[in-house]
Amino acid sequence: MYNLSDATAKGRINTAGCTKLAVFFLICLCFFTACPLNAFGPVSGAFPYVSNGKLYSFTPDSQYEIGEGYTQSSVAASKKSGYILAWNQKKQRLYHFAGQKSASNVELKGSLVYTGTDYILAQNSSFTDNKGFRFTLYSIKYSLNEKKIKLSSVWTGFADCFVSDFFFTDDGICIAGGTKDDKKNNVFYISKNGIHKCFSTEKDSDFLSLVHAGDSKVFAFVSTRDKSERVPVIYSFDMNEAPEKAVTINLSNDSLLPADFDCFFGYGFFVTPEPVEGYVVLPASINGIIQFICYDIQKKKISSVVQNAVGCTSALAATEDGVYYLARDPLLDNSWYGISLFTGTECKKIKAF
Repeated sequence: MYNLSDATAKGRINTAGCTKLAVFFLICLCFFTACPLNAFGPVSGAFPYVSNGKLYSFTPDSQYEIGEGYTQSSVAASKKSGYILAWNQKKQRLYHFAGQKSASNVELKGSLVYTGTDYILAQNSSFTDNKGFRFTLYSIKYSLNEKKIKLSSVWTGFADCFVSDFFFTDDGICIAGGTKDDKKNNVFYISKNGIHKCFSTEKDSDFLSLVHAGDSKVFAFVSTRDKSERVPVIYSFDMNEAPEKAVTINLSNDSLLPADFDCFFGYGFFVTPEPVEGYVVLPASINGIIQFICYDIQKKKISSVVQNAVGCTSALAATEDGVYYLARDPLLDNSWYGISLFTGTECKKIKAF
């Protein structure tokens, strides 16, 4: 049995008036359109994904199209099994879908929206100097039969953060992103109690990816936009601690690190094959080809390297067979694009788009 933490995010567009940063961010958008791992539901439920703006519901046994006008960051599995939450940017509404029909919907204004099972984070389009974007965190309220939904605002504030990744927790959301001056990658934890910076690192034509390893433990790594060579460094930190308490982990001397390692590239996820503590799955460019590097957090070393990953733009769901994810390498012409299955020992192509 494979269990995923409720982690990671994407489907971004830059909404500030900063030309240099906007160009870089839009380039990143063309490469990655991932979603948080909270977007998976129980094995018996359905989970959503977005391809070319179209929303789909997927299970290991079936798939169907729901509609257009969605981004990967704005969809998630509902608290009610088989239902899907999806925010439509054009209509400015959050829908609660039962199959292809809306069981409930509410108005939700924003430029970008990050959707979870219990919380929603909305971002406006304008950047205020010395403050950043205005964000509002909403709690999702379900009716007794869990079919109807309402939103309740629990926090509003500002953050200098062009969001590159995120995941939800029981109390709120953790977001990562670059600053307006393009010099720092920061991570903020937002809940009804406020906003707290919990990690920061230098930014160099890259963006930060997050992997939630359960409770308040987080791993992070920088993903390049062009597979340029980088040192194989990952970071570990606690969401509730100060940024300076983060731990830097250099994998350069690990005996299982492939000799042709270029950089990390894409989005990772966390797997806990019972009864072991778990490992972080890191998508890495190895001589230009994406493979999964599995880092054992208990033994503090690489446990295996799995080939034929294609590239991970979103981890979708955990089942007894393994982890389903959206696979694509945007830098390879004619790259395979579709849903793949990571079994722990191999990657299998399941459905091509």
